[in-house]
Formats: sequence, C-alpha cells, structure tokens
Amino acid sequence: MAASGKPVANAQPRRGRSFPVWEEASSALSLEAKMFFEQKVDMRSKRAMVDFLASHFRYHTMNSWNKGTSYANCIKVHRLGLSRDQNSRVWDILDTDYWDEIRYPIDNFTEETGGNYTIGTNGRSGGYLVLYRGEYYDPGYKSRCRSCGQMNYQPVTGEVGQCGRCGKMERVNLAHPLRLHRSRASGIDDDLTRDDLMDLSVSDLRDKVDLVCRFDRACDEIRESFIDLIDNCKVVEETVMVPTTVRRIACASA
Repeated sequence: MAASGKPVANAQPRRGRSFPVWEEASSALSLEAKMFFEQKVDMRSKRAMVDFLASHFRYHTMNSWNKGTSYANCIKVHRLGLSRDQNSRVWDILDTDYWDEIRYPIDNFTEETGGNYTIGTNGRSGGYLVLYRGEYYDPGYKSRCRSCGQMNYQPVTGEVGQCGRCGKMERVNLAHPLRLHRSRASGIDDDLTRDDLMDLSVSDLRDKVDLVCRFDRACDEIRESFIDLIDNCKVVEETVMVPTTVRRIACASA
C-alpha cells in the first residue's frame, strides 16, 4: 500500500469498481472495520486522554527538515497485518491507481470536519497516513469553456464568449463558485508537551482525542478497503490506444 507516493486528497472515487454507493459503503465500514489503528480511550480520565495523545505515532507533514509533525499511522505493506496469501497478491494491486478505489473515507473525513482537516500520504514511498489541517476555498474562476474545459478568471458578458485556448465561442459563466480543498503543511500539536496537554481543560482534550480517534477510524476504513481490493479484485491488463499529435511534411504535388 505504501509503494505509491501518490497523494490521497481531493479526488473523486472512480466508478469502475463495483462498490456500493460510497455513503453506504462508508457507513458499513465504520461499523465493521476492525480497530487496527483506532484505540478505545476513556474520555472520563484526563490522564488517559493525555497518554493517548502524547504516545500516538507522529510523522512529518513535509520533509524532516521542516520539523513539522502531526498524528499519523504507518501503512507500509509489512505493517498492515496481511495474511501470507494477501501478501503474495498485494504487489499487483500496488502497481495500479488503487487510491482511486479506496480514498472515499478521506473524502468523508474531510467533509465531516468541515474541511478543517484532511488526510494525506507522506514518506519517501507514501508509507504514512498523516492528519493535516485544511480548508475549502474558491479558486476564483468565473467562466468555463464547454468545448475544451478551459477555466477562465474573467466572466462572460452576454450568453457566450470566446475561449482563449481553443478559440471557440463556447465560454460560459459558472452557475456557482467552485469549492476546492487544500491542505496545510503546518504541524498539529507538535509544540505541545505532556505537561502542556495536562494543562488543557477536559473539554479541549476531548475535542483533540475525538479528532484523532476519527482520523484513526478513517485509517482503519482505508485499510479495510485496501484489503477488500486484495481479496476480491484482480488486476487485468488492457491495451489503451492514445491519440498523439505529430508534425509531418506535406508537399504540394508537382
């Protein structure tokens, strides 16, 4: 699972896989996913909550020299608790765009936290799931070409305008502003010591523990979805013809 360094944020799941509706699948996984990363924490005990936060695994949000860290979980293949049979078949899955099939717990987590947090991969081979701060934002586009899809920051005066990319009179105003999501590389709680955590109120600690537990739960759902791919899917090879534009010489006939 960690062989891909591809980020796992801000893309829609591919519909080629015969998953149920994403919302239903996520709900089922939330109930059925094994607590591999998630832990039970006594929310009545301040010390138990502090111990949980202080001892939780952490990883860099960017490179190690940036020194920012956040709550994280290791998803390297040998750390996923796979069976021998699953280990023998996992490498074919890793050679595909498998994140397109298992990223919906990340989308749900991002949405449930109001876009204030999201989950991404980090590490040389993408071997860690990391909790990031995030935000929804409007990129500022006002219009779009119906022919080539080019976005434009300028609105159209009238019904249609000319596209600056393909030149066609197919540029129209967007019906609604776009809402994209981006993550921040700043660390989360990396400046808090155990003593600092003990100084927090019980309410603040519960909020932090709840967030990290939700993050761990989403990681469990991602792991279960990945194992489902191993158990129930196979990799097939397809030959895809890709149109290519070439330049050639055309001479006038004699």
